[in-house]
Amino acid sequence: MDIISEILETDRLADEKIIAAHRRQAELEQKTDSEIASMRSEVEEKAQAYKKKLESRTKAETDAQLSKAEKEEQEKIAKIDDLYASKHKKWEKVITEKIISG
Repeated sequence: MDIISEILETDRLADEKIIAAHRRQAELEQKTDSEIASMRSEVEEKAQAYKKKLESRTKAETDAQLSKAEKEEQEKIAKIDDLYASKHKKWEKVITEKIISG
């Protein structure tokens, strides 16, 4: 009976080790899932921060380019207005003479 007792004891110990291994596996899986969720959250936060930084920089660059374009447009309009103010009498005379002379 001594051998049977030893076999039963060995079987019981093996069962305990298997149960402990399954518990440890479950703990490691839970820890891994938790670490993955934490990493995912961290990566998402970094991505959002980078996105905001890019949006801010892009907006600033766009605003600067838009301001420059508006200024250049105003300068061109001012030059055209100045040209018209200085030449419109002459142009009107030339056009009128061409209409009259046919």
